[in-house]
Amino acid sequence: MTREIIVKASILDDKHLELDEALPDDLEQRLLVRVTPLDAHPDQRLSELSASYQTGTLTKNRKTVTLDVEEARMTANRFIVEQLTDRFSAGEPKLIIFPLRPLWVVPIELSYPNVGNVGDVGMLVVDSERATVVGWTPTEEIENQARQLYELHRHEIEAAFS
Repeated sequence: MTREIIVKASILDDKHLELDEALPDDLEQRLLVRVTPLDAHPDQRLSELSASYQTGTLTKNRKTVTLDVEEARMTANRFIVEQLTDRFSAGEPKLIIFPLRPLWVVPIELSYPNVGNVGDVGMLVVDSERATVVGWTPTEEIENQARQLYELHRHEIEAAFS
């Protein structure tokens, strides 16, 4: 059975779309998605991009979370190790339910040996279905917040190293 559904969406990259609204709950199959630019001129040939999108709509009665809290924390820590310095680690993930899929929001914590967690300096968002980080606080903002927390706790941090 073929069914046409028109939904506005944002293109995140060459493989991912973000729909502006949830798809109907009865779609539990793979879809062929054709993306047509809205700003194309009538005299130009419209290009189409085909992509597969696995529907994963959520309702209050049905939650599909494939990553547990520890897997979300490990995904966040892997990103932190690859992108930031050694003073940062993932805090306690919080599950957020969005219409298309659940996400884990994970604080980025600044910590020092013999002092522990000094405070939160940013956030990461982990996709609970793909085990990937899909959003984060800009690095410059994380570094600025880390400097402010360091200055606030300077005496305690320096005492731990003396």
